[in-house]
Amino acid sequence: MSNVFLICGQTKWPFPALLLFLLLRVHAAPSGPESDSCSTLVQSRFFGFFLSSSVFPSVPCSWTLQNPDPRRYTVFIKVTKPRESCVPSQLRTFQYDSFLEITHTYLGMESFDEIVGLCDNSVPVAFLEAGKQFLQMRKGPPRAGRQVQEEDGDFKTEYLVVGKRNPSMAACQMLCQWLEDCLASSTSKRPCGIMQTPCLCWDPLPQLTETESCYHNGVYLESCLPSTTKSGRNAELNGE
Repeated sequence: MSNVFLICGQTKWPFPALLLFLLLRVHAAPSGPESDSCSTLVQSRFFGFFLSSSVFPSVPCSWTLQNPDPRRYTVFIKVTKPRESCVPSQLRTFQYDSFLEITHTYLGMESFDEIVGLCDNSVPVAFLEAGKQFLQMRKGPPRAGRQVQEEDGDFKTEYLVVGKRNPSMAACQMLCQWLEDCLASSTSKRPCGIMQTPCLCWDPLPQLTETESCYHNGVYLESCLPSTTKSGRNAELNGE
């Protein structure tokens, strides 16, 4: 069987070689930044937050969170919307499997723009759940005919990466509070963006101090069992 050749520019590529080349380019730039000079890639962190003024100082800019293993972890996001000025369609929020740099294509992309609704003040906080390899927020120029305001309203984004099996109690405490707030603010036009959680949120979780919890240096440690007196209850919550 003869080799299949594809032409890219002036170069003829054997199909297997082209496929290998594309795969290498995918791994070379997994985050798919909007701008090389204004992009943030977060890896190996299970909890954190940022203010838009620090991450998006100009346009275009992007912030990307990498899921360490989509088979084992789910990403949850909480966005506290700006109270004042806001430019519609200037911020995009989406998840994707990988980024093909040679064609600037996001593979498996799914938009969260309608769930976040950054300029919709009727719901001041938005929550969403993502299960793909990357989750990205990208700030770009507004639509044609709209002027960029000198000072956009600042918003806060918090992220939580939770194990699908045996999640830490500290992570469940925060996630269950997010779920409660999400359902309380849910409307028919703006439903809750959290579909399911690995935590037993219908049962009250014990209150943990920072020294007893799995929270260390701004990171929630997965599969962590805090030392409390209710060992039997802890075993139940951790799926043992």
